[in-house]
Amino acid sequence: MLKTKRLVTVLTLSAFLIAISVVIQRFLVIPFGMPSLYRLSLGNIPIIMASLYLGPVFGAIVGAASDLIGATLFPVGTLIIWPVISSTLYGVVPWLILRLVMYLDRKIKVPLFYVFLAIIFIGLETYIFVKPSIRHPFNSTLDPIMFTTTFRIVFTLVLLLIFSGLIITFNVLVKKYKEGAYEKYTGAPTSLAFTLMLMTFFVDILYSSWWKMFQFKVDFFVSVFFHTLIMFILLPFQVVLLLILSNVYAKSRVAELLALPPKEHIDTDD
Repeated sequence: MLKTKRLVTVLTLSAFLIAISVVIQRFLVIPFGMPSLYRLSLGNIPIIMASLYLGPVFGAIVGAASDLIGATLFPVGTLIIWPVISSTLYGVVPWLILRLVMYLDRKIKVPLFYVFLAIIFIGLETYIFVKPSIRHPFNSTLDPIMFTTTFRIVFTLVLLLIFSGLIITFNVLVKKYKEGAYEKYTGAPTSLAFTLMLMTFFVDILYSSWWKMFQFKVDFFVSVFFHTLIMFILLPFQVVLLLILSNVYAKSRVAELLALPPKEHIDTDD
């Protein structure tokens, strides 16, 4: 009886998250690029929630189903498999990475989130100062964008502003969310942020940039740039939403019905 109730609860929650993801990804999205290859959207939040709350198997199911159902109900072109794989990975990768990140954060005094920020900053600055130009991101027939001295200075200042804003934002979040029920599923704000950054790095920045180069002949580094930019724009919103929703979920009857004690669900102590 208990197993049946748990299964019904898992399936119901999965269906709910699929529906929410479809709505967000199809209607609450800002596309840009040619032909709308890049998207500002929080549609992967329900998929990440499925991964963190239900594990990688149901996370993968929610991710794949969200993309397939959305593409079937609201087609915008020929269905291709690459985005489906991306959505599936959104449901698998967070659960796997978060366990490792929480373990490492207990062993290392400096949050890995800040270390990763520094690595990305150095990488972007190196690229901008080594490369003389980059192909136009929206129209390959136009002249390339030249990395002049003025461009490099402005880019560096903007990058410093963005990174400073992220550091200040997450310092505030760490103080605001010191302890709470959310930690049972997401860890500390910096642990969750680092998990989402790694997920985005592997799934969007590397994998999605590769298949867009393969499928649409888009310059790989142009995709890397835009996916990185999207990551920094969305990251604070993703973390705040997941913290709030996870706090609500951890106290809900649903979490109790699933019979997944939070400590066992994500604990990685020796």
